[in-house]
Amino acid sequence: MGICDVCKKEMSDAEVATCPGRAFVAYPDGTTLAAVPYDPGRLHFPKWFRCPDCNIAPGGFHHEGCDQEVCPRCGGQLVSCDCF
Repeated sequence: MGICDVCKKEMSDAEVATCPGRAFVAYPDGTTLAAVPYDPGRLHFPKWFRCPDCNIAPGGFHHEGCDQEVCPRCGGQLVSCDCF
């Protein structure tokens, strides 16, 4: 998978449950909102299922650039929403 640019941990490591540096999302207009924790139910996965993109545990914050991260402002996919 690779090393996260924020927490510097291996994303495939099952011991890594969250990316501690991703608790907030900063927007270009200066707004900062709390990040949305990973919820496997949102993707119709069992409640124990780790993120299929960045391997974070349920309730954890996604690694930088994860395509499953939810934008706290619009509710869309953070990597492709119009909030940026």
